[in-house]
Amino acid sequence: MYSPEKNTPVSFLRKVGLSIIGWLRRQWVFSVVVLLPTLMMAIYLCFIAAPQYVSETHFLVRGKAPGSGSLGGLGSLLESSHGGSQDTYAVQDYMMSRDALRLLIHEVDIKSIFNRPYADFVARFPSLFTRSDFESFYDFYLGHVKARIDEETGISHLRVRTFSAEDSQRIAQTLLGAAEKLVNEMNDRQRYNTLHAAQVELDTSLKELHDTELQLAAYRYTNATIDPMKQAIPMVGATLSLETTLSMLEAEKKQLDMTAPNSPLRKVYSQRIASIQAQVQQMQSHITGKKGTSGSLVPKLLNYDELAVKRSIIEKKLAAEATALEMAKAQADRQMLYVTVVAQPSLPDYAEYPRNLIFLLITFLTCLTVYATGSLLVSGAREHALQ
Repeated sequence: MYSPEKNTPVSFLRKVGLSIIGWLRRQWVFSVVVLLPTLMMAIYLCFIAAPQYVSETHFLVRGKAPGSGSLGGLGSLLESSHGGSQDTYAVQDYMMSRDALRLLIHEVDIKSIFNRPYADFVARFPSLFTRSDFESFYDFYLGHVKARIDEETGISHLRVRTFSAEDSQRIAQTLLGAAEKLVNEMNDRQRYNTLHAAQVELDTSLKELHDTELQLAAYRYTNATIDPMKQAIPMVGATLSLETTLSMLEAEKKQLDMTAPNSPLRKVYSQRIASIQAQVQQMQSHITGKKGTSGSLVPKLLNYDELAVKRSIIEKKLAAEATALEMAKAQADRQMLYVTVVAQPSLPDYAEYPRNLIFLLITFLTCLTVYATGSLLVSGAREHALQ
């Protein structure tokens, strides 16, 4: 006899459901190990997990390498491609450091960002599965802030993941600001190290020159003379002029002695010769200090020459050190680093995490692997027991 209830959709679904339940009862181990964790993960991802937004920014630390300017256009091209890769690594390492985390705690209160009311109990910090100390928070930070460098271009990619698009962008912007501050500090330290030694030597030479000028001033005040050399030059010239005149008078007197021995001019010549000789002796004694005179210029010239030579040496040294300082400044300017932001921190439109399908697949495959491994172990143990 025909019964229409046997072929209705409800009865068909009931039969399917009973078949599935029966299969699950028979395969209760598979249900507990594989299906139940997968079902729990699905419930968590669909109804509990809070959406997480990723803000991404790209930056590059650039700077001229010493001597790159001499390469011209090729050097500029190479410099622009790979000029600051090592410094980019340094900035990237700072972004992933505990110091950066402490800065974010102080600047943007990152602890409250990762503990929003709408964040789920598993993904927030602190959670049921994590401690609330700083090291645990640092490990959590490393899982949500990633910085990697592209080896081909030298550009660093920074990704920040939080429970809000605005929070992710704000953290990325704060880290970029901290990177620029770090680069400026690196520039200051490098400039100080480059210029400090040259500046110290220049300051020392300036002090030596100042001390020498003071010694010269004291010498001039003590000896009541500005420049003994300039003072001695006209005296020597006058002495030479008197000696020339004396030679001419002596020659004329000698000629007069030969031609007119009884001439009254002989006495005039003799008096003029004696007077000029006295003047020559006086000027020579004043210059060379003969016969124990105290007004000699020789010791004055000696002391003054020592100070003048010392001043000349210091001035030449000072000029060389000033040139070295200017070259050091030029080198420091060439070694300046700066952060180039290739792409500003983005404001994401949609949540990138959690990736439901991927997480479900990973959970299912992991549980399935555990189930298969356990089944193989149990089968092997049974075969060994039978033998």
